[in-house]
Amino acid sequence: MDPPRTAITIVIAACRFHLRSMRHLAHPRRIRQKRLFLGPVRVAGHTVALRSPRLGDATAWREIRLRDQRLIEPYWLTATDDWDRRHTVTVWVGECLARRRAERSGTALPLVVEIDGRFAGQCNFECIDPAALTAQTSVWIDSRFARAGIGLAVGGLAMSYLFGTLGLRRISAAICTENVAAARTVQLLGCRREGTMSSYLDVGGLRRDHDLWAITSEMWQQQQLLRAQLEQVAGDCCRNR
Repeated sequence: MDPPRTAITIVIAACRFHLRSMRHLAHPRRIRQKRLFLGPVRVAGHTVALRSPRLGDATAWREIRLRDQRLIEPYWLTATDDWDRRHTVTVWVGECLARRRAERSGTALPLVVEIDGRFAGQCNFECIDPAALTAQTSVWIDSRFARAGIGLAVGGLAMSYLFGTLGLRRISAAICTENVAAARTVQLLGCRREGTMSSYLDVGGLRRDHDLWAITSEMWQQQQLLRAQLEQVAGDCCRNR
């Protein structure tokens, strides 16, 4: 899809979305939040950051998701539409605007993974409970950056913000038992597997078991303290050589 046509599609989709939601104009107190930008950090020669989604991310989102279908779809919620129809510009705009509304209500925090200044995935926090200070998360990253420590960097940026700035107490993630790579990443971040939920979600066309992984603010603080101590020891060893 050429850039001018993409821009027109985004505008049309945004207009349709807002026309369906005119009732929200009756709530002027819900002001638009400032767009977030977390990072950047350098990892394996790449610059990694997290930021708020943009409508203009549609083309990159579609391109990566279609290319990585065989890696993402087996662990993604089953739907009646095929993969291509689920990844149109109109779908992205609708999801983006819906998540902005959820963010304004305080129940979600949608973030985009940016690598070397380009869209490269998503890191969404949903079901945020302001009373219990808990949230659920889901992450996917462009396969071209797999196994480069990018996932750990993304998790570190997100958790530092949610635990440190927002003051959440617990973050959890349901990970398919067959998704070994994702489980390994959250384990390295300091998450603990709390149990297996049988036939928890219908993903990739099948009902599958999922493990519940979680981390608390106390666990995250201990993880950061241990990491700082190890880095100090490593630095001392280098200086004493």
